[in-house]
Amino acid sequence: MDARFFYHSFPRRGKADQTVIEKGCQILTSIRDLGLLMVPEQIEWKQPHANDSPPRVLRILQRRVCFTELAPHELSEHAEKFGAFALEFDIDVVRSLGALPVFYVPDPTAQVADGSGVGAALIAMALDARSVIARMACLQEIFEGTTPVSEKLRFNTSFTGNPDLKQNVTLDTAEAKHLIAALGHGLTPLGGLNSGLGALLNFFYPADNRKADRLLDYYRQREWRIACEFSILGKQVIREVAPAEREQILQIDSEFFTRTIDSDFGAVERLSKSLILPGLNGKRVIEMVRRVIVPAGALEQARSVLSGIDNAPPVVDLNSLASG
Repeated sequence: MDARFFYHSFPRRGKADQTVIEKGCQILTSIRDLGLLMVPEQIEWKQPHANDSPPRVLRILQRRVCFTELAPHELSEHAEKFGAFALEFDIDVVRSLGALPVFYVPDPTAQVADGSGVGAALIAMALDARSVIARMACLQEIFEGTTPVSEKLRFNTSFTGNPDLKQNVTLDTAEAKHLIAALGHGLTPLGGLNSGLGALLNFFYPADNRKADRLLDYYRQREWRIACEFSILGKQVIREVAPAEREQILQIDSEFFTRTIDSDFGAVERLSKSLILPGLNGKRVIEMVRRVIVPAGALEQARSVLSGIDNAPPVVDLNSLASG
């Protein structure tokens, strides 16, 4: 049986001409200096209603870095779509970095009276469950804050993307405190539970490529991803992009990274919502890579990028892997 590894490929767009080689080496330099960049993407499903009213649009803004499990000889075909540069990782290494397999959810068919909408319904319920927890966490933060709270608290329950469902309610503060304490008893603290549900939603992805009208196209990619912030022994592993790092990233593709993307709080710059995974347990990501695979025309340039670091992975020609 062929050995298999996880691959993170780049740059996504364009064939391996000199422009793409320059861009690929810029990305490799960024990974060497900073680590893996978790870039946001907004995805959506549409949940149909039985009464022929417009479907509910379910949107999730996900921040992720993606990997595909392949045998080395399969990488050349994969590179045609995902990029001629790739970082090769042992399977256990990617798992140690917090990667999980994607949960692919198919779109409902046009027929309301069948079971194809189960996936979208589960997404809707997960989003609603997070909204409930987020409201409870918000109330708990108000009650435990330094600002005194009146006996009667005005509280707004709003819905992102659907302002018509906004509601203002008046709560009895003492009763609300007791209720939240009772519901949260013995569970993960509400703030952590809210973050965890948000992280869980980062691992759902459509099974079908709607833009290209290809059923199960995404499902067949067998994607794993690092898509949530986490701590180990109290130390945060994933961090935000520092202001001093912005320029290096923008030089790779300023048009892409400054493009706005919709979020729960309106349009935001893509780079401002990106995260960095620098490494793990004192080891940089680039030192955890098994091999760096590049097109033949980039061999010397890529080796130069990695020449000044300790424990640099070997750089090999993508074409040399094609025969297995």
